[in-house]
Amino acid sequence: MTKHLTILLAAIACLSLVGCKPTNTYSKLLADEKKVINDYIEREGINIVDEIPETWGEKDYYAIPGYDNLYIHFIEQNPSATEVKAGDIILLRYKKYGLTAYSDTTRYWTTDDGGFPISFQMGNMSDPYYCAGWTLAIQTMKYSGGHCRLICPSKQGFTEDNSSVTPRGYELKFTIKPF
Repeated sequence: MTKHLTILLAAIACLSLVGCKPTNTYSKLLADEKKVINDYIEREGINIVDEIPETWGEKDYYAIPGYDNLYIHFIEQNPSATEVKAGDIILLRYKKYGLTAYSDTTRYWTTDDGGFPISFQMGNMSDPYYCAGWTLAIQTMKYSGGHCRLICPSKQGFTEDNSSVTPRGYELKFTIKPF
């Protein structure tokens, strides 16, 4: 009787383990992130376009090819400025904000908040300020002196955003550091 009871309890334990599923799998977190991004796009009335427009509407965002949910809106671009290339030191000021309905801006580019812009080397993945989304935005804008908004999924964000699967919005102003 004890042997049969042990086998029965072991079978019940195995079945209960098979039936248990973690509530926050990575794929669920990615699906939730996509919903946050889509809700933000809808709430803000953003228009996603597949080609860089000649003239930007206030709500037009370009879908950067090859990257799901990575969108850029050009605010200012100067095609006569120096073209950005790998190895350039980029000086950048930014605003970072969440995309949920109740998010707060977490960093400003005012001199009260930090008098100097951050700098990073274009293409240097070991740079502490390397962010794939920023790099892709700057490459897309091409020229020093750019100003843009960016919707950045966690996979193209900073390590802490990637590990928490948190999408971010950014407003970036950048220039190439002069020699």
